[in-house]
Amino acid sequence: MKSDPTPYIGSPPTLQDVLVRIAAADIGDTRRRDLRSAVKTYAKLAGTEPALIPLDLAELRRTLDRMVPAEAEVSAKRWANLRSDLAAASDASGLITMLKTSELPVDPVWEKLLVGMPQRVRAGLSRFARWASLRRVGPEGVDDDNVARFVGELELATLVRGLRDLHRKVALNWNALVQLTASPDLKVATVPSFKPQAIRVSWDELPASFRQDIEDYLAWCAMPDPLDDGARARALAPRTRHLRREQIHSAVTAAVAAGVQPGRLVSLAALVDAEVVRALLRHMWKEDGGKLSAYTHGVAGTLVAAAKEWVQLPADKLEVLKGLRRKLGSLPPGLTAKNEDLLRRFDNPRLLRDLIELPDRLWREASREPAGSRRAFLLFQTALAIDLQLHAPLRPHNLSALAYDRHLHWTQGQGKPVLLVLGADETKNREKLDFELAAALGDRLWKFRNSIAPRVIGFKPDRIFVTSAGKPRGQSTLVLAITRTVRSRLGVRLSAHQFRHIATKIYLDQNPDGFELMRQFLGHKNLKTTVGAYAGINTKRAGRAHAKLLMQIREQEFAPTRRRRRKRKVEE
Repeated sequence: MKSDPTPYIGSPPTLQDVLVRIAAADIGDTRRRDLRSAVKTYAKLAGTEPALIPLDLAELRRTLDRMVPAEAEVSAKRWANLRSDLAAASDASGLITMLKTSELPVDPVWEKLLVGMPQRVRAGLSRFARWASLRRVGPEGVDDDNVARFVGELELATLVRGLRDLHRKVALNWNALVQLTASPDLKVATVPSFKPQAIRVSWDELPASFRQDIEDYLAWCAMPDPLDDGARARALAPRTRHLRREQIHSAVTAAVAAGVQPGRLVSLAALVDAEVVRALLRHMWKEDGGKLSAYTHGVAGTLVAAAKEWVQLPADKLEVLKGLRRKLGSLPPGLTAKNEDLLRRFDNPRLLRDLIELPDRLWREASREPAGSRRAFLLFQTALAIDLQLHAPLRPHNLSALAYDRHLHWTQGQGKPVLLVLGADETKNREKLDFELAAALGDRLWKFRNSIAPRVIGFKPDRIFVTSAGKPRGQSTLVLAITRTVRSRLGVRLSAHQFRHIATKIYLDQNPDGFELMRQFLGHKNLKTTVGAYAGINTKRAGRAHAKLLMQIREQEFAPTRRRRRKRKVEE
């Protein structure tokens, strides 16, 4: 395939210019069609016209990296070809110089160095070795600057995916090679870290008296001795105490960012000083874009609670803090805009059906894997997690902690519906929850414990969600698996917690007056909580009903008139 060598003169080229150049390029008709299709498909995914998309490979890559095939609504095969065809189209246009490392020869020096290395190292350094051969960089010349230069050129002149991971992968494999060769002429590369930098003030920067006051306060919140004269009226759950610690930490960070010296914060009493609270809430409000976020609202509530129950501020000073919280405003009722957008997407019956059928698809896919496969082992668990969330949408910490003997009861015997029970001490609202799971899901849970898991870990697990070593899987790991699977298969960003919203939507769409049942289903103590959160679902349904009624009235009122007019014309 030959690219158009004609130099481009004018404003920065766009994908429309690529289409024009491809039309005149010296390539076959089938190839021309494929390349034009790739450009137009990308423009469709970007939601704009080709003429408005600059030919910027770095930006094109970032857009592609953010998408998955299901989200882009293209087939897996088409998606696999889209990136390479888009790169080929850019190259064929002659508007930009592409770096094609796959066609570069490897210098004999590099070949000799790599030939005895493990396959993982050879594969991880293959592209880098070809680039180094092109740039005349020998193994002795490899350093951090050259690795960064390699990644930089790929950024500007290719559509290679996952460049950040590639940088880390090259550095790790190069260091493995250096260790295996033990050559003093080869230098170790710095492995980049992409962990986000800490933005909070370190606890160690704060006075020891403040840190101790926090520990004493949170220990008191746990109510270790309910008979003590100064005991709290009710113990806070461990997760609530953890949240309070995080919110106090955020408040301290905001206070310091607002100009409060860390040494001034010698106790909680110093933190809940009216001027300190004013400064830190103002800072958080500005950081939120001049509006009240749920988290800032929670921080304000925690500071008021600590001031009242631990610091025991006088009533007049406590009222000042409450006044500051009121000035921030109140959170709007109902679901957040993000959650409302999510539920609107599931108005699409095909998408809803795909979600409901997803556990079956995952289970069948895992069943086709070799017995004892680690990939299948994890895929079975993801299928179970999604199926459980569809049947009984639990909060993530309850889902990840599910244990067979404690929470699952086959009261009617195997092959019958299974009872899932959560004690009042395990739920957020201290409400006991009972769910009856379908017999098919019960059978899968039984099979996983008694047949599938033992082939991998060597014994029957006590917990549903375990690692390949038989240890309990962490909540964050399980939640990430659910989110990634749903996004990759359906193209929707759906967290484990948001299954609660989906379940409520499914039921209320069929039973508009079912708020009380959903209150019990979700474990809410107060019906107002359920109605306040999901009334918008009924509002939308009422709008659809009203529109339908209007159409019925129109048909009833105007259809006879049209028939009478046609009749008169016939008589005339």
